[in-house]
Amino acid sequence: MKDQITKLGETLEGLAQIADELERQVAPCPVTRLLLIAWLTEWVLGPETQAALKRDLPCLPQSLKSAYAVWIHHSGGR
Repeated sequence: MKDQITKLGETLEGLAQIADELERQVAPCPVTRLLLIAWLTEWVLGPETQAALKRDLPCLPQSLKSAYAVWIHHSGGR
């Protein structure tokens, strides 16, 4: 069984790949990378959702792209 640190690292790496694709397809994030990853953890509700998103890269669901566009329009939730 993987230890918690390894799992966390893999989760963050996957979220970073999704974040990269969001920034490519929609717009650069106006706040820190950490805030973008934190926002993604709220949108991606579990490992199954994250795995599906990673598997389908570079395609992202329109609902995610729309939510991201709204979020960055409001200065990343500030």
